[in-house]
Amino acid sequence: MEQNPILDLFSLTNEDGLMIVVGTVFLFALYFALRSTLFKPLLRHLEERESVTAGAVHTASQMRQKAQALRERYDEGMLQARVAANKERQTSVAKAKTAATTVVADAEAKAAQELQAGRQSIEAALQQAYAKAEGEAQALADTLTSKVDSQLTVH
Repeated sequence: MEQNPILDLFSLTNEDGLMIVVGTVFLFALYFALRSTLFKPLLRHLEERESVTAGAVHTASQMRQKAQALRERYDEGMLQARVAANKERQTSVAKAKTAATTVVADAEAKAAQELQAGRQSIEAALQQAYAKAEGEAQALADTLTSKVDSQLTVH
């Protein structure tokens, strides 16, 4: 038997070359046999799974968009509630300031009246004290005068 120069290049025998050809034919036959029974159903299953995954991704994307819209509505509602609460607080503070101003003004007016009444009472008491002191001074002066007169007439 004659040796093939290509097989000699790889240090292979004729039987090795025959085995390579038979193995290649067997692999192609196996591929064509398994293609319709194994590979096509497997590819179909993978494509179905991919479509289900794509559908799930699409659904998740829609849900994310809805959640984001809901979050934006929530944030807007919270902002409006805060603004309304701040306005209400400012209104309450303004009312409290007005009420406090009224109370302070009333208290100042009452204190001024009481102070005026106190001053008038003190003035009246001073007038009485001056009158009493003047009366007592006059009585003392009369007494002293009569004593001085009585001593001068005795001598």
